[in-house]
Amino acid sequence: MIVSALDKNDDWGFGRGKANYITGGAAIAQKAKCRIRSFKNDNSLNMDDNIDWLYLLSEKNTEREILREIERVTLATDGVMRITALAMEVNKSTRSQKIELSIETVYDEQTITFPVNGALNNGTTV
Repeated sequence: MIVSALDKNDDWGFGRGKANYITGGAAIAQKAKCRIRSFKNDNSLNMDDNIDWLYLLSEKNTEREILREIERVTLATDGVMRITALAMEVNKSTRSQKIELSIETVYDEQTITFPVNGALNNGTTV
C-alpha cells in the first residue's frame, strides 16, 4: 500500500516527489487513523463507512460505543490484521479524549495515538 504522507499537523505534504509518500505498515496505520477521524455520511460512495462522531461526542457515557466504533472501522481498513491494544483516556473537565491503538498489519505492528477534542475556550472546535 502506498499513500500520501501527512505532516505533523496532519496536512498533506507536497513538493518532494516520491518522498511525500509512505508505504507498508506506516501507510496502513495512517489510513486507519484517517478513517477513524472521518465522519459518518461524509463519503458519498459509502455513507456508513466512518464514525458518527457528532452523535457520539454530543451524548454522555458513550465511551464503550466509541471503542466499538473504532474497532469496527479499524478492522475494516485494508491491511489491518487485528487490534492488539485499544485504550481511551477521557478528561471530562477539558472535554478531551486521547485514543491509543496498537494494530498488527500485514507488514508489522503499529501504534497510533491521537487526541479527540471538544469545544475549546475560544469557541472553535477540533
